[in-house]
Amino acid sequence: MSEKVVLPKFDLPGDRTHPAVKVVWAMAAMLLLCVGIVGLGLWRQHSLQMAAEARQAAIVAARAAEANAKIEEAKARAAEAASKAAIEQAKAQEAVADAGGAAAAGKHHHHGAPAKAGSKPVAKAGAAAADDKKATPKTAADKRDDAAIDKLLASFKK
Repeated sequence: MSEKVVLPKFDLPGDRTHPAVKVVWAMAAMLLLCVGIVGLGLWRQHSLQMAAEARQAAIVAARAAEANAKIEEAKARAAEAASKAAIEQAKAQEAVADAGGAAAAGKHHHHGAPAKAGSKPVAKAGAAAADDKKATPKTAADKRDDAAIDKLLASFKK
C-alpha cells in the first residue's frame, strides 16, 4: 500500500454554469435595462404632456377671465348709460310737466265755449304716440334696461 492511487481527473457538469445560461442571463439583463429606459422615457413624455395641458388650461382660464371682465365692464357702461338716459328722460318729463302746468295755469276755460281748433290735433297726436308705444313689443334688452332703470330709481329713493 505504499503505492499511491491516482484517480483520473474529470469535470462534473454541475460545477460551472453553462455558457448558454450565461447568455440568457445577459439577455435578460439587457431586456430589463431597455424596458427601464423606455419606461422612463414614457413617464417623462407623459409628465411633459400633462404640464403642457396645464399651461394651456391656465391660458384658457386667463382668457376667459379677461373676457368676463370685459363683459362686466360693458354691462357697467350700459347700466351707466341707461342711468344717464333715465336721468335725462326724468329731467325732460319734469320740464314737460312744468311747462304743461304753467300753460294750464295760464289758460282760462269758458264753460259752453267751443274748444280751439288747434287743441284737438295735439291730443290726437299724443294718443297716437301712446298707441305706437303700446304697439311695439319690448325686446329683452329694453326689459333689461327698464329693470336697470327701476333698480337705479329705487336706489335714489333710499
